[in-house]
Amino acid sequence: MSTPLSTADLRFINRIAARRFAGGEPGAVDEAALAAGLAAAAEGPPFARAAALAATLLQRRAFASAPLPTALLAVHCALALEGFSLIAPQGVTAGMIRGLADGGSAATLARWLEDRAVPAASG
Repeated sequence: MSTPLSTADLRFINRIAARRFAGGEPGAVDEAALAAGLAAAAEGPPFARAAALAATLLQRRAFASAPLPTALLAVHCALALEGFSLIAPQGVTAGMIRGLADGGSAATLARWLEDRAVPAASG
C-alpha cells in the first residue's frame, strides 16, 4: 500500500477546490469527519479506499465549502498515490460523486473506479 493522504492533504485539496469552485477561502472543517474519512480509507483495495474516503467526507459533511469538488479531487489524488489514473469523462465522474453525496454506495463507486482506472505512466 502506498502512502495515504493525510489531514493536511485533505485540507489543501479543499483549499484548492474552494478557491476554484466556490470562489473563496474554505469554510468550516469537521475534524472528526476528516479523521473518519482517513480511517475509512485505511484498509482494502485502492479503489475501495478511495471510494470510502469520498463517501465519508461527503456523507459526514467534512467540508462546508466545495464538498463535491473536494471529494472528486481526493479520489483522484488517492488513486494517483496508488499508481492509477482515472480515465472517465469529467461529467460522468462528477455524477458518480454527486450520487455518492446523495446516499449512494461506496462499494458501487469502488467498482466503477476499478473499471475506469489504469496504471499511471511512470516518468
